Amino acid sequence: MVTPPTAQALPIFARQTGQPCGNCHTDVLGLTPFGRRFKLGGYTLGGGPFRKTLFPIPPSGKVFPTAGELKSVLVPGTASQDAVAQLRSYAQQTTSDAKLAKPAATPEQAITDAFAAVQKPEEEPGWFPPLAVMLLGGYTHTQAPDPNWTPGVNHWNANDNTGLAQASLFGGGAMSDNVGVFAQLTYSFPAIADASGKWGWDNVDVRYAQSGQIGGVDVLFGITAHNNPTVQDVWNTAPAWTHPYFTTQLGFTGPATSTVIDGAYSQRVAGLGGYLFINDQLYLEATGYKTLGVVAQTRLGADPLASLGQIAGVAPYGRVAWEQRFGDHNLMVGGFASRFEIAPWSVSGVPVPLDTTGNLADVPYGATNKYTDFGFDTQYQYRGDNYWVILKGAYIREEQRYDAGYIDGIVPANLTNSLNTLRASSTVAIGNDNRVVATGQYFRTWGSPDANLYQGNQDSVPDTTGFMAELAYLPFGSSRAPYWPWFNTRIGLQYFYYTKYNGDTVTSHDKNTFIVYSTILF
Repeated sequence: MVTPPTAQALPIFARQTGQPCGNCHTDVLGLTPFGRRFKLGGYTLGGGPFRKTLFPIPPSGKVFPTAGELKSVLVPGTASQDAVAQLRSYAQQTTSDAKLAKPAATPEQAITDAFAAVQKPEEEPGWFPPLAVMLLGGYTHTQAPDPNWTPGVNHWNANDNTGLAQASLFGGGAMSDNVGVFAQLTYSFPAIADASGKWGWDNVDVRYAQSGQIGGVDVLFGITAHNNPTVQDVWNTAPAWTHPYFTTQLGFTGPATSTVIDGAYSQRVAGLGGYLFINDQLYLEATGYKTLGVVAQTRLGADPLASLGQIAGVAPYGRVAWEQRFGDHNLMVGGFASRFEIAPWSVSGVPVPLDTTGNLADVPYGATNKYTDFGFDTQYQYRGDNYWVILKGAYIREEQRYDAGYIDGIVPANLTNSLNTLRASSTVAIGNDNRVVATGQYFRTWGSPDANLYQGNQDSVPDTTGFMAELAYLPFGSSRAPYWPWFNTRIGLQYFYYTKYNGDTVTSHDKNTFIVYSTILF
């Protein structure tokens, strides 16, 4: 019921930008203001030791005159001082010739030096395929054996398991000056009740980005195509990027019930949206989502019948955020909203249009269930002397209406329900490029009682309350670390503590989960 989040702090981007991990990240997946700008800019920033694309890209905005044009305009002995200054400026932008760092003896010599530097070809840096591999594994212990365990289903025990959670292949980075990609292919090892693991596409985000000015105000405009609602977001309060960033597929690592915007359609939709980042302060986004076909989802490794059904038409999503910097302080306040009208799968697993046979004969043909989500979030970051302090909070309320009459073959007891999710966390990252990171999180889910939807839960409610504590160590995160930027790893300890789980406060501690994990990226 709970799937592990995916990892996206990559040697790919370290190679492309030449930046140590701590310039973009406060905590591996947690983004700094610079990291957010890199993502909004379409993953296209260069500066590393390799050419960022397979084919060379001319420097943007520069016009390279031919040798004949330069000679006809700038003839030694006749050029003006302005022409000399212009040529020197041009040459400084396009070359790294040491002669241009100091004044020439005469204007004529300045022209000669600059002209020679412009005409001398620069050494072309090499290109390296933008690929990376990640392995995630660890040890998982729950306070009581997992009740979902069945002997002989796979190699896992009822408790105290050690093994791999997932293996991923990443591709990404700049395709051109304005187009960049992040793509992930993952093999998910079986969970406690799964018969086997499987390959499938994971998070994918393709962007076009362009910066400019409107009325003297800096504006960054972008288009994003992706396959997971909120994976395009740049703040770590959106559902796709909240804690825990890493965990195993075993144990209990969060509430069993979540809102639709919180991962219900990850890797099952195609989303297309546009965004504006105005004056590095105001972020506006509008995106639409359409469910992929059953065959497409199956071929891509996403089980279509594990979702609530097919989205009718296009599901709209909107996002607004205001970010303000005060020296070393950074504050974001924002909100998001979405509406999903979903035609549920029939009892027999027949896709939309609805199967209205048998005991579902009274279901209106083409009726949909409506899920309207409203979210409010905030994030505060303080950058100190070799440390970060981050505070985050997010609240989501979902209004549900079941006009289709059933969900996964269950007829809800109520026509309408509501579901709420609250997360609040604090993080301290200390040391060179955030070597040691400590995080604490409070999470709570609560909603309307429904005797049919939550018939296995105490008091027929989805309510879960708990805490998560994590301590992580990154031995190779800095630019001075061995094998950087070819290799990175993270070692972490996690503990999930529950005071209520699915309405149960008596045996909720049985779900308490301790995890030791390690990620290896290369």
